[in-house]
Amino acid sequence: MGTIRRVVKNFLSLSAAEFILRFVSFLVVVYLARILGPENFGKIGWARGILTFFILIPNLGLITLGIREVARNKDDINIYAGNIITLRLVLAFLSFGLLFIFVSLIHKPIQIKYLIIFYGFTLFSSALSIEWLFQGIERMEFMGISRILMMLFYAASIFILVKNPEQLLWIPCLWVLGNFIPVIFLIYVFAKKFGKISLKFNFSFWKNLLKRALPMGAASMMIPIYYNFDIVMLGFIKGDKIVGWYSAAYRIILFIWTFIPIFVNVIFPSMSRYYKESEKKLQTLIISSTRLLSVVAFPLGVGGTILARPIMGLLYGEEFSGGVVAFQILIWSVVIICIRCIYEHSFLACNKEKRYLFGVIWGALTNIILNLILIPRFGLKGAAVATVIGNLVLSGYLFYYLRIVNRMEIVKLFLKPFIAAVLMGGFIYYFRRDNLFLSISIGIVIYSIFILLLKGITFKEITQFRKEILKK
Repeated sequence: MGTIRRVVKNFLSLSAAEFILRFVSFLVVVYLARILGPENFGKIGWARGILTFFILIPNLGLITLGIREVARNKDDINIYAGNIITLRLVLAFLSFGLLFIFVSLIHKPIQIKYLIIFYGFTLFSSALSIEWLFQGIERMEFMGISRILMMLFYAASIFILVKNPEQLLWIPCLWVLGNFIPVIFLIYVFAKKFGKISLKFNFSFWKNLLKRALPMGAASMMIPIYYNFDIVMLGFIKGDKIVGWYSAAYRIILFIWTFIPIFVNVIFPSMSRYYKESEKKLQTLIISSTRLLSVVAFPLGVGGTILARPIMGLLYGEEFSGGVVAFQILIWSVVIICIRCIYEHSFLACNKEKRYLFGVIWGALTNIILNLILIPRFGLKGAAVATVIGNLVLSGYLFYYLRIVNRMEIVKLFLKPFIAAVLMGGFIYYFRRDNLFLSISIGIVIYSIFILLLKGITFKEITQFRKEILKK
């Protein structure tokens, strides 16, 4: 199967499942926000924000390293599987111990402490997950099935069992149970198709794994700062209600991101392989993928800014109107990450982990400093601005050191989608007080017309992509 066909197949199989997953997950979020109210919803958001820092320890770059090495060395799949899973389990127990110590030291109500501890059990399901194996061998349809099973269980449990704020502690328990479903399913499928996975205690191999994974792991430990440091700090300084508003806005942003990580995960094995096989193919893949995502990014930014209030009102009600301004700012993080994500992962695919790490550190430090300065004075608006600027700093750093493709060629890709998005914005601004779905529909039509007229994407490219999808 050709590379483009393989990418298309994996993208469609995983994106269909991921869209269902994200859509159902988002329905759960909206339901919980309306049932719990801003304050209790903020408690859930804050507890999960805390967990993201501890869940990094069982990763430490091992997932990305595992995907890359399995994609390059499929004959050694059982060696990598047994050692990485065992090592991640050991790290999960260490992380859970640190989480327990943290909870005992913070000055928070006992209910929030229980929330954090209960969510903490997902450290073990995360360590046992073998999604990275299926990514490495490019059999992502099984990942999609496992995720759907998990979300259907969680959503059904929430809708049936959680009816009022007094049942707050049920939510993390149901989440933990749901997270073990894909673990069991994928281990079963892998055992049937490739053989059973045995836990391995090869300490010298572990040392080698950690040595290679830590640069990527250090970078991954910085990345959650962009997405969670603001929530954690808001919880300490501004309280649960502000966190609830901010989390509600952020959940919409996460839903919009649905297809971005899927697309990157699908092409990452090909990028890793091309680094060894063909620089020209790697350059073509980076440029074409960045172009496609830039066409998607700019209308999201412009449209989201203009329609933020009706979107928040429709989903959460007026009780969450305090989060509108956060959404209007945060939506531009989607634009930045859409444009950056392909060449960002090219650093990892091409063994440039240390360079990537330095960029992430600069972005994280910017984010931390700005949060410390802006949140006490501006609250959630300051948190949102800090997130966007932190992403800009990381993007600027990585773009400066982009050596795989011509940087000016990348810049030229952005101009036409930006112009088309601004023209679209003029139309939907006029209709913004009318029906939300009408405004969105008009925006899609207008943007499609302008992007085709400006040749930001051509009919020929659409036809070629359609042919690839329909190929057998």
